Amino acid sequence: PEEPAPAGLATTTVDHAHLRLSWGAVTGAATYRLHRGTRLIAVTTDTSYTDSLLWPQTRYEYRLDAVSSTGTVLASLTAAGATALLPATGFPRPFSPTSFWNTPISGRATHPRNAELAAYFVSKVRNPNITLNSWGVSVAEAGPGDPLRSVPCTMYKCTLGAFGAFAIPLAARPDPSDDGHIAVYDPVAQREWGMWQGKVAADGSWSASAGAAVSMLGDGVAPPNIGAGNAANFPNLGGLIRPEEILQGRIDHALVFGLPGIGQGPPVCPASHNAPTTSDPNALREGQLLQLDPSIDPASLPIPAWQRPIVRAMQTYGMYLRDNSGSFAIYAETPHSRGYNPWTLLGLSGNPSLAGIPWDRFRVIAAPDYPYC
Repeated sequence: PEEPAPAGLATTTVDHAHLRLSWGAVTGAATYRLHRGTRLIAVTTDTSYTDSLLWPQTRYEYRLDAVSSTGTVLASLTAAGATALLPATGFPRPFSPTSFWNTPISGRATHPRNAELAAYFVSKVRNPNITLNSWGVSVAEAGPGDPLRSVPCTMYKCTLGAFGAFAIPLAARPDPSDDGHIAVYDPVAQREWGMWQGKVAADGSWSASAGAAVSMLGDGVAPPNIGAGNAANFPNLGGLIRPEEILQGRIDHALVFGLPGIGQGPPVCPASHNAPTTSDPNALREGQLLQLDPSIDPASLPIPAWQRPIVRAMQTYGMYLRDNSGSFAIYAETPHSRGYNPWTLLGLSGNPSLAGIPWDRFRVIAAPDYPYC
């Protein structure tokens, strides 16, 4: 008898960042290989897959190859779909609404040694930039159709296996810099796996020099005495600027930054680890929170309009010191796991300068040393 024709590939708009692909089973197919444009995004035995981290109001073309156990392509199906608008409530922010990431500074006290610490900070703000394309954090969203991986840490004791093997999308890639940062998160389970020097092999297996698995229902800080995804033991997703936040014109959480020269001593709450690189007594330590003078009108600054949400976040929520770095940098998502570059859709390229922000108008917020948080 004649083989039945395979059912078509269908797309369903889920929201601003997700499209659901579904198809009928193809007789003889062992696996299905799903491409977005020319990029392979999934290999699955299921008959559906939800694509993620897509750009709002954008049309995407897909091709599904039904493949036999011997590698023969039995059928190729195509479809297109478009994402929805960003929600009026704003781009979803991770971690608990009451976590320090999402809590405005309000009337918190200034550090008693603010003058010395702020002067040190200003002296290190040379070539201020934002990590849009390198030295930031690649972000991947895991779903039920993605392969499970057990990721060993090769340099430091870590907790990447705290919840067992975890899903990593086929298209996930670490940031290409030496730090190799990546944050893999599961929005359903509300968990994040942050890696430092993450690496993916040709066979799809992963390893990392250090990393941590954390719940996103709290603040996500990893425990002390392990090697997490960054020096402060913050979750890699914590404080990260996402391109959709620039698109919507507001950032509703604290930021994170790197600075050359980290001071001696314990970490400052809420960080649980400090990695000193200088003996200067005025150097900042990981976890310290800085706030830009809230009386400044962002519109009065010599900065492009896309930087104004960053300034307002620095005024409302502040920014936490996360890492030692070669130059002062605000950390943002880099696009290497998306398969497209959202920053170019915003007209941005490279790691742009932030020189127009008044770095001499920051204060250091008083906070206890860890573990007296």
